[in-house]
Amino acid sequence: MKINDLFMQRFVRAQNINIKYLKLLFNDHFVVFLLIAFGASILGYQQLISSPQFTLIWQSSWWQLFDVLWLIIGLQMGTLVTYFKPADRLYLLSNDYLIAKSYMKRSIGVSAVFASVWQITFMILLVPVLWQTHVFSFWRVGTLLLFTLSYKLLLLLLLRDSLFLKSCVNILKGHNRIKYVLFNGIVPGTIMTLILQLPSDFTWIIACLWVIVAYACGFFFYINDKKAGQLALDWSKILPQAIGHEQHVLHFYATFAEVPNQQRTIKRRQYLDFVIRKLTKHHPVMYRLYLIRLIRDTEVLPLLVRLELVGAVVMYALMGAPIWLIATIAAMTMYLIIFQMIPIYSNTKQKLWTQLLPIDEKAKQKSFQQLAKQVMFMTTILLAMVSLSHGWLTAIVVTIVMCTIGIFLNKLYIPKKIK
Repeated sequence: MKINDLFMQRFVRAQNINIKYLKLLFNDHFVVFLLIAFGASILGYQQLISSPQFTLIWQSSWWQLFDVLWLIIGLQMGTLVTYFKPADRLYLLSNDYLIAKSYMKRSIGVSAVFASVWQITFMILLVPVLWQTHVFSFWRVGTLLLFTLSYKLLLLLLLRDSLFLKSCVNILKGHNRIKYVLFNGIVPGTIMTLILQLPSDFTWIIACLWVIVAYACGFFFYINDKKAGQLALDWSKILPQAIGHEQHVLHFYATFAEVPNQQRTIKRRQYLDFVIRKLTKHHPVMYRLYLIRLIRDTEVLPLLVRLELVGAVVMYALMGAPIWLIATIAAMTMYLIIFQMIPIYSNTKQKLWTQLLPIDEKAKQKSFQQLAKQVMFMTTILLAMVSLSHGWLTAIVVTIVMCTIGIFLNKLYIPKKIK
C-alpha cells in the first residue's frame, strides 16, 4: 500500500458515495422542495433589501454586528477531511512520518477547497447587506474575503496540529472551550470589526498586516522532513474527528433520503419524562416504545425541531407572498417531518426482541400511525399560528391544506413506507 496515494484513493471513494446519495437526494420531491425554498428565500431577501419599511433598520449601527456574526458563522462551516478508519490505528502503525508529511498535506488541500466554497458563499450573501448599510466597497469586501479564506485555512492547520501527540499549539491545554471561543469567535470578530469600521482608505494597512501574520502562522504550522519525523499521531483524537465528520455528511443525506448503517444513540431527556407518562397512560406498549425512541433519539428529535423552526421562520418571513406559496411550504414541512419519522419504525422493527413480542404487526403499525398523527397535529397548530401573521384567510387555507396532507400521509404514505 502506498501511503502517498492512500488519501486520494479514499477521497475518490468518498466522492463516489456522495454521488450515489446525491442521486437519491435529488429526487422529484427534493427538487420541488428546493425550487419552492429557493423562490421563497429570494422573495423574502428581496423584500428585506428593497422594502421601504426597512429603511430605518438599515441605518442602524447594529447591522455591522450582524455582518460580523454572519461571517463568524461562515467560519464554522467546513472542517478537516481526513477519511481515517478505525482499522488504521493498527494497519497504519509506524507510518506517522508519511502520514504527517504526505497524507495530512493532501487532507489540508482538499479541506481548504471545500471550506473556501463556504466562505465565498457567505460573503456573496452578505454583499447586498453591505450595499444597503453603505459599507460596501470593492477593497473592503476583497479584504474581508481574503481574511476569511486565510483565517479558515489557519483554523484547519490548527485542527490538524491538535491531532498530533506533540502539538505545537498547547497554550491552553485542557481548555478546549476557551480555545474554541478565542480562535473561532473573539480573534476573527475583532479583526472583522476593524475592517468594517475603518475607512476604506486605511483597510490596506489591515490587509498588509494580516498577510504578514498569516504567512508567519503558515510557516509555523508547515511540516518539513525534520518536523514530520518528530510527530506522532494521536489516534484517540483522530478517529472521533474522522467518524464525526462522516456521520455529519450522512445525517445531511438522511434528511431527504434513506441512508443505511447510520449510528444512532439514545439519550434520556429527563425534562421530557412527564410527556411520556402523560401520553402513554391509555396507549399500548408499542406506542410507548415508539414515543420513547422519538423523544430520546439524539438525531431524529433535534432534526424534527429544526425542520419545524425552519418552516415557521420561512413562512413568517414571506410577508406579502401569495397564499399558495405559504401553504405549499407548510405542506412540504409536514412531509419532511413524517419522512424523518419513518426510521423510528424500521429501526425498532429490526430489533430481535421486538419481533418476539406477541403483538400483531397491524397493531404495531397502528401505534406508529397514532404517534405520527399526534406529531402532525402539533405541527399543524404551530404553522397555523405562524400563518396568522399573514391574515385569517391564509391561516384557514394553511390549516385546510395541512389537514388534507395529514390525512394523505397517515392513510396512504405511512402504511406504504412501513409495510
